[in-house]
Amino acid sequence: MRGLQEIAVQETLNYISNMIKSAKVVIDGVETEYPIWKTKFADHTVRKYVKLGTEAKGLITRAALVDAQGREWAVEEYNYDKRQDSFILAFPFTQLIVSKEPEVFE
Repeated sequence: MRGLQEIAVQETLNYISNMIKSAKVVIDGVETEYPIWKTKFADHTVRKYVKLGTEAKGLITRAALVDAQGREWAVEEYNYDKRQDSFILAFPFTQLIVSKEPEVFE
């Protein structure tokens, strides 16, 4: 097999997964930090899930995944009026493999 190896893809996804520490979610204009509820790896994709429990109610307008320094890695805009039920936000990151012909320099 030539080109980028599977280990490179998996390590890139692991790096992204390990860097993301929590989520900041704006509900009714108030930003609140939530922990990452679940992480799943499948098919060159890592998905981060954030669960908003029944205590969180109101209009969800924005959610961002952040690292330990509070830097935003992914941002999604919403217009969802959350009521009594729990709500799960999903953030997928996919690593694509592109194989090119080797270049020869003379």
